[in-house]
Amino acid sequence: MIVEFTIQNYRSFKERHTFSLASTKTRELSESNVFEAGDKLRFLKTAAIYGANASGKSNFFRALSFFRTFAIFSGPKKQVGEAIEADPFYFSKQTEHEPSSFEIVFFMKNNDGKNIRYRYGFSVTTKEVIAEYLFAIFNVREITLFTREKQEITATVHFREGAKIKSEVRSNCSFLSVCAQINGEIAASIVRYFQNMFITSGLQNIASVTKNRLSMPGADAHEDVLDFLHFADIQINELQVSREPVNILWHPDIAESKRNQPLPKLPERRTYFFGHAYFDNGKNIGTVLLPEHQESSGTQKLFAYAIPVTSALKNGSPLFIDEFDAQLHPLIIENIIKLFNSAEKNPRNAQLVISCHAVNILTNRLFRRDQIWFCEKDQYGATDLYSLVEYDEPVRNDAAFGKSYLQGKYGAVPYISEINSQLGNCK
Repeated sequence: MIVEFTIQNYRSFKERHTFSLASTKTRELSESNVFEAGDKLRFLKTAAIYGANASGKSNFFRALSFFRTFAIFSGPKKQVGEAIEADPFYFSKQTEHEPSSFEIVFFMKNNDGKNIRYRYGFSVTTKEVIAEYLFAIFNVREITLFTREKQEITATVHFREGAKIKSEVRSNCSFLSVCAQINGEIAASIVRYFQNMFITSGLQNIASVTKNRLSMPGADAHEDVLDFLHFADIQINELQVSREPVNILWHPDIAESKRNQPLPKLPERRTYFFGHAYFDNGKNIGTVLLPEHQESSGTQKLFAYAIPVTSALKNGSPLFIDEFDAQLHPLIIENIIKLFNSAEKNPRNAQLVISCHAVNILTNRLFRRDQIWFCEKDQYGATDLYSLVEYDEPVRNDAAFGKSYLQGKYGAVPYISEINSQLGNCK
């Protein structure tokens, strides 16, 4: 499970900000929304991030996505001299050449089934890794596994898998990914954990995850997708996938050169069909199939969410979804969150973190104060990230969170009055 994630000098995040899923001592909804792990520490199952448009919510998810991609894939995929996709804070001369920094704290089970707490992070510019480190906590004491200052890498006796390959690590890739590539036991298990994290940012199309799972040979995903759609009251009783090869028109010169070569496997065009009951005078007489593009945008969105949500609940993996409420009914949003807060439906304690604008779910019936987060930009364009439990003025457990938020009591809302004044108070 994720304990916390820290960002500094990335896109709209200038200063160091930490998003935490560690439970505070607040007592509201403690049984349903919190679980225990490792030395009776308590963690949150869900969290929601609110804020005005362009306040930095999507940048939080982009930061997570960049962190995950660089930690996992930079070793096997980065070529010599290839740029790192670091994206320092836009609006300050003092930070444009400074490194972007990221850190994650998480629990992961070892081979004995014991939860080990790890702390991994790195700082990078577009040209090179400035620092990288991995620590683990054993018996309350934090132990160094490796540290890195540019190309000076120190792997301790607790991380022997990295000792022999220090000189093979390029300046533009993570040491962790290189160690995982050679099947280092600790590094490979951490990389697998990161691979099981599902993250979307912005309006990214996530339907490919569900579609790929449905198309995998031997994968029994149809039932999961249909169950999820039925849970959301979408009356679809069948899913079918049509596969058609895409013909390739070769240029004559290229075709001649390939005359005596084996024919390449042609790419496929896959079309997804949704089955609906077909009636004759009120009697169900069969099924009619509609192609995906004829379904409502809400049905398509729920179809896209089906495998990420059901897989997270089955495997206990973290799920981060930006713009979660787009095209979804408020009651569906609320009940998906309840799935993750439920001990029965979420026995492996999967964690769901979303950004949204849906104020109907911003209530003390669904969230504790430490589960509600806000993004707000200051006058210099920098994002501030804070939770309701950290708010400067005390907030009562039974406060009307949604109403107070819309009234601007917690910040992180657009200044409509200023917009009106600039447009001449148009009506």
